[in-house]
Amino acid sequence: MISRWHRSRSVQAEALRMGASALALAAVGAALPAWARVQPQDTPDAAQQAAGPDLEAAGDGEIVVTGRRAALEAADDRKRRSETIVDSVVADDAGKLPDNSITEVLQRVSGVSIVRFSALNDPDHFSAQGSGVQVRGLSGVASRLNGREIFSANGGRALLWGDVTPELMSAVDVYKASTADLIEGGTGGQIDLRTRLPFDYRDQDVHIAATGELSLGDLAQNADYAGSILVSKNFETGIGDIGVMVDVARSRFTQLSQFFRVEPYFRTRLEGDDYYVPGGYAYGDERFQRDRTGIYGAVQWAPSDAFTLTGTFFQSRYENLSSDYGAQVASQVLAVNPSESQFDENGLLVSSPSVFVRDQNTFLPSGGSIVSGGNKGVWDSETVTRDYSLAAQFTPADSPLSIKGAIQRVESTNVLNRLDVFRDLNFPTSFGFDLTGDLPVVSVPTGSQAIFDNPANYLWSASMPHNENNKGRLDSANLDLEYSFDDSFFRSVKVGGRWSERTERDYNNGYNWAALGRGWNGDPQLTFANAAPGDIERHTFKNFFRGDAVIPGELLFPSYDLVSRLDREQLTQSPPAGFCSEAQQYDCSASGPLPTTGYGGGSGIRQIGFIEPDDRTDYRTQTWAGYALVRFGREGGQFSGNVGARLVHIDNTSSGFFQQNSVQFINSDGETVTLAQQSGVRSAGAKFTRVLPSVNVEYALSDSFKLRGGYNITLDNQSFTALRSSGTLGVATSTNPVAGQPGIFTNFTLESGDPTLKPTTAHNFDLSLEYYGRAGSSFHIAPFYKRLLDTAIFSLTQQPITATFTDGTTFESLGAATIYANSPEAAEIKGVEVGGRYFFDMLPGWLSGIGVEANYTFIDSKNPGDVYRDINGAIHTDAPLVGLSKHNVNATFLYEKDPFSLRIAYTWRSKYLQSTNASGTNPTYSYYTAPGVVYNPTTGEAVGTQIALPTYSDSYGQLDAGIRFKVNDNFSFGIQAQNLTNSTQRVLMGGYPGGKLVGRSWFQSDRRIATSISLVF
Repeated sequence: MISRWHRSRSVQAEALRMGASALALAAVGAALPAWARVQPQDTPDAAQQAAGPDLEAAGDGEIVVTGRRAALEAADDRKRRSETIVDSVVADDAGKLPDNSITEVLQRVSGVSIVRFSALNDPDHFSAQGSGVQVRGLSGVASRLNGREIFSANGGRALLWGDVTPELMSAVDVYKASTADLIEGGTGGQIDLRTRLPFDYRDQDVHIAATGELSLGDLAQNADYAGSILVSKNFETGIGDIGVMVDVARSRFTQLSQFFRVEPYFRTRLEGDDYYVPGGYAYGDERFQRDRTGIYGAVQWAPSDAFTLTGTFFQSRYENLSSDYGAQVASQVLAVNPSESQFDENGLLVSSPSVFVRDQNTFLPSGGSIVSGGNKGVWDSETVTRDYSLAAQFTPADSPLSIKGAIQRVESTNVLNRLDVFRDLNFPTSFGFDLTGDLPVVSVPTGSQAIFDNPANYLWSASMPHNENNKGRLDSANLDLEYSFDDSFFRSVKVGGRWSERTERDYNNGYNWAALGRGWNGDPQLTFANAAPGDIERHTFKNFFRGDAVIPGELLFPSYDLVSRLDREQLTQSPPAGFCSEAQQYDCSASGPLPTTGYGGGSGIRQIGFIEPDDRTDYRTQTWAGYALVRFGREGGQFSGNVGARLVHIDNTSSGFFQQNSVQFINSDGETVTLAQQSGVRSAGAKFTRVLPSVNVEYALSDSFKLRGGYNITLDNQSFTALRSSGTLGVATSTNPVAGQPGIFTNFTLESGDPTLKPTTAHNFDLSLEYYGRAGSSFHIAPFYKRLLDTAIFSLTQQPITATFTDGTTFESLGAATIYANSPEAAEIKGVEVGGRYFFDMLPGWLSGIGVEANYTFIDSKNPGDVYRDINGAIHTDAPLVGLSKHNVNATFLYEKDPFSLRIAYTWRSKYLQSTNASGTNPTYSYYTAPGVVYNPTTGEAVGTQIALPTYSDSYGQLDAGIRFKVNDNFSFGIQAQNLTNSTQRVLMGGYPGGKLVGRSWFQSDRRIATSISLVF
């Protein structure tokens, strides 16, 4: 029997053509000597990819490939040999930059951008590492592991990229176009995570690789770590070749982010003219710490050259513990004196020495204190994703038929527990606000710190828990057969089929805000002077925006120790009987500290934990797919490609409860009423069948130039969140000017999914001109056009509702409905990618190691099916696609000369739409044309004005760097730095006169430095 690890190069090349990972095949030839030579202009064999970090002249036109620079060549070779438009990042290259997640690795790929927020539609929570990935502006990006589907149980369809440790990956492939044999999904493309396999190291008895890292953020001031170890061993036995591999990675990452946020600028009549005055502000910080553990194992068995069986296990465990402190002033009745304030040309407030609360019935200052809210939040979460796969490949050398198949199970769980405890502070009667600089400035009257330091001025206000417990599973099986032709224009015919069933069970108990003891709800109003030992703490916003933003910097909050217990039952216990006298029901501070925790309001909270079946939503998607693909083009010919079609049948179902949340408020008649807690079952679904054709052609203009073209239709099944059958009916209220009283009714709210949503389909047209120079130098220009049908939009509309109260009465009205729907209009995207890499090998000596890499992507879009409402309530349809930046830039300085490897990388993207309906920018407010007169200028009715302002992430750029020193073939070490420019991420609000975009939020996070070592044996 011929040993498996002495196969011919032609077999390796065929494996690469069939879609194997470039880096995995590079490792096949790892045992070749470091002086392996590559002829200029020739395509390097997979075995020749494992060389070193620089090139040296070797006579007769040959060049010597050594070190890590070969990783760049491997990525280029993967792109060059692919059957469609693909970009790759190999592990060696990704490891040179301070990338803590797959998300950060991907941001440097041409045409790929990341979202530096917790979610694309959540502009209020920053994430330095990023949470989402867009390919050519689209967030419909399918996630794959070794070519098979993988996901996280978070209501979506894809993997949470930050959950995956990059140390486990050998390569990441970004598919920007499709072929019929690829799994359906990904209107924006597919990202395939490739893991190593034991037979990648077939010429080594034992292979061991290990990494270690220590890092520190300048704001978080916490020493973090990361480490990984890979062990692989191959055996020649009487029953064939056997390979075993284990790869384990563990890391901790701590981040501190600071934010400042401005409320919407409400239309306000001041001295007979209309101006736009912010409804307040918020600021705070958030400490985020995640522990991530990755485990990967693989076993391969080759009883013969023709047959290989591969079993893999992959697990990623992501644990997060976060806490935040926030202070805010939020009111729709703030005003200023226009004679002493500055406004821009559209009447938006720029600065004022005195912002105060106005009595809307007199238009005079109310004279009372401004109520400043604040919260202390703590939450922990754990996401675990496991993949079990068994794949078989039968490729006999003497037969034109090859057979491949696999079975797979993916299990994913996501558990989150959060508690926020709120307090109120009677602020001074006014504050100064200055928005003329790069960062906002808030000023308070002299002596205000004495108010802030007095515990008796702080009121225990409310609590709000949130819990999720999601569990998902995927079972799938696929079988592929390919018949190859000899000496024919048609190279092969490939057919196959796949079945999968994806289920998810989600528990979610919402955000059940409920008052603590407030006097009016049966328990006395307690202050921080009544806090039990250890239940409050002073928090200093140290070095806020590194001293550039001015805010009230020292305030009291519920303590981390109290909130981190996540014990709402203890928190809402009534104080001991007689603790407060009848006369102290609205201010109990004179009674002193409580002996134990318990601040009242327990009678008004919802049942703790999950309520069956109200909090449960179930989802199920079954998919059947079959395809046929023909490959054409003679060996060594100029013209080649593939044509095929995929037939997909999708069956979606969802079951959940539509519920009305209990809340107490003061209605328009001045009466205190309570909405009843009730729910009802809802179950629905839909079936769809789609044909997805694909055509990919390429023409070799020369040995170095290649022209590609393609047309294909791709499909995205809607997320489980969009398809959910559950929904909620609630009430929006404004703050009652009377301290401790229930909120004042603004409008009813409705929020829901739609289980019958159609899948989104994209018609994609692609061109790509590619140049492959010598030894890691390349260039490409790739125009593209996409037309999307049935995109899912999350818009605000008016829907009729029926509200039921605890006394049995009902009320019919219109509610502000935030619902998912298929867009009635097609969205369009057009753009072009330009990118390349060049090494100055012709320079003398050490200068020959210099290289540059850059790419630029221009994208334009229109999405007339999405809507937003401006500050006057008028509806607009001129928003671009969510998540799409018009300009995306990556620029990297490279140096590869033994023993040094250097990267200095700058990544930048222009502003992009985050949401047309984000929380906090979609309230209903009252516009008063005269004292006591409410008027809606859009409808002419005396009702509130419903808005849904579009929010944009402003342009953002970040500079990272890394240098590595190779001591010998077994040991190297490096230093890496992240966010060297101390970048500020801004969020903007639109919907104002003149198309004005105003500041919504500002965020800053750590600059980070890390040191690392790498060992290979």
